[in-house]
Amino acid sequence: MKIDGDMAELIGIHIGDGCISCTSRYKEYYLGGDLKEEKEYHDIWVGPLFNKKIMIPLYNKKVTYKEHPKVGIYGFHIFNEKIVNFFEDFGIKSGSKINIEIPEEIMKDKALSKRFLRGLFDTDGNIYFDKNRSANKPQNNRPIISLATVSKKLCKQVVNSLIDLGYHPRIKGPYKGKKDKNSLYRILIYRINDVNKYVNEIGFKNTKHSTKWFVYKKLGYCPPKTTLNERCELLNRQ
Repeated sequence: MKIDGDMAELIGIHIGDGCISCTSRYKEYYLGGDLKEEKEYHDIWVGPLFNKKIMIPLYNKKVTYKEHPKVGIYGFHIFNEKIVNFFEDFGIKSGSKINIEIPEEIMKDKALSKRFLRGLFDTDGNIYFDKNRSANKPQNNRPIISLATVSKKLCKQVVNSLIDLGYHPRIKGPYKGKKDKNSLYRILIYRINDVNKYVNEIGFKNTKHSTKWFVYKKLGYCPPKTTLNERCELLNRQ
């Protein structure tokens, strides 16, 4: 199957928050996010996209999300060999993501790269606001878009894609995680022109991120450690 923009974004979403598990008894596909912060993103964007590109063409039915309040997760499981094989045909394998990489077809196409990056940063990335400590009254008004990954190859590919698109990313790390955890490579989009370029050219579909940006544009800063509901309240105030 040829990769189009929707599929490129779904591959990015999968690399960020998806999981494929295979044993001798079953093949399982999982995709989900944070129950409080990302339910809207999945209901409005990810679920319909997954249905459009995968579920309806293959099965003529839609995915069924479930809430898991005890662990704070909102997602779906599919025990089906066809779904797993569908992703494996793009080179997306089961198990650890330490060696995961972007399909070559996406790397060669700037339009596909943008959609892939949106899916990846929406799920595995973050936008936060550093303080301008040189000001008399420091506020969190320096936007930074970041991504962390355990895959050295993926890190290099993302950086190369961003450079090809005209960005100036910085790599930090590798950092050793908790005991017995893999090292993390961190990518930062930190120049204000690059952040504006990202928002305008790639953007966020995940309201977990977009609401932070809208609060920043409205107030000139974004308070740290706010919830999605708190940010929506700030945006709704006159």
